[in-house]
Order: sequence, then C-alpha cells, then structure tokens
Amino acid sequence: MAREAGRGKFRGIPLRAHHLLCLLGFQGIGYTADFIRNFQKVKRMIDQHPDLQIEVVDTSDMICIACPNMQNNECFRSGLKLNQKVKDIDRRVMERLGIKPGDRFKAAEFYALVKEKIKPGDINEICQGCEWLNLGFCPRGLANL
Repeated sequence: MAREAGRGKFRGIPLRAHHLLCLLGFQGIGYTADFIRNFQKVKRMIDQHPDLQIEVVDTSDMICIACPNMQNNECFRSGLKLNQKVKDIDRRVMERLGIKPGDRFKAAEFYALVKEKIKPGDINEICQGCEWLNLGFCPRGLANL
C-alpha cells in the first residue's frame, strides 16, 4: 500500500478513521436532511474515484461538517459532549488497521485494508458506544466489501 507522509501538497479529503466503516454501512439515514445529503456526496465521491486521496484524521472531517451535533470541532448530542467517545472509536479503528492520523491512502487502498484487517464480527467491539451500531448496517456493508 502506498502510505504517504502527512506533509506536502494534499489533494484529497480528510476522513475520520471510524467514518471508513460508516461509509460501508451508510443507508441514507442520518441526523438531518443536510447531513444525509453531505454523507451521500462524500460516499459518491469516494465510490466513483477509487484513486481519491484520503487523509486519516481524528478530528472533524468532511462528514462532520454537516452534522448538527458538531460544535467548535467537537461532537455534542443532547447537550452532552461525546467527543471522547467518538475519538475512542477512531482510536480502535486505527489500532485495528495499523494506521495513524496523517496517514494518506487512496480510497481503494483504505477499503482493501479494512477488508483485510476487520471482519463483520469485529464491529461490535470496535464501534462500542456508537448509536447506529444496533441497526447492523456496518457489519452488512463490511461483509459486502
């Protein structure tokens, strides 16, 4: 895999580590219509451009920008600061994939790495605390990868 250093001119998108899995399971539902449209746009961009460069981040990204729970680059829901819970999920994904913030990959390389290192049965452990987990979308999406 062509892992690139996090320096130099970057032409791609930042993506949280856990959003790699969310993209696989996305079913067109979400917090708001704007959030759903943005998620669809990001997913379509990645699906249609497998050579698109993605930089791993553990902060807000292209999906977070339309989330109504985002305040000052941190995740809140119902007045509760959930940023640490989200960062914990990011950390577990990065540990499982052997990646870190600043790593850059082509979209197709990310999907290949996810397919190699994460199995559908791993999602419950990795994504512990995710409010969407019980819907089962991500394990199904991963199984179809």
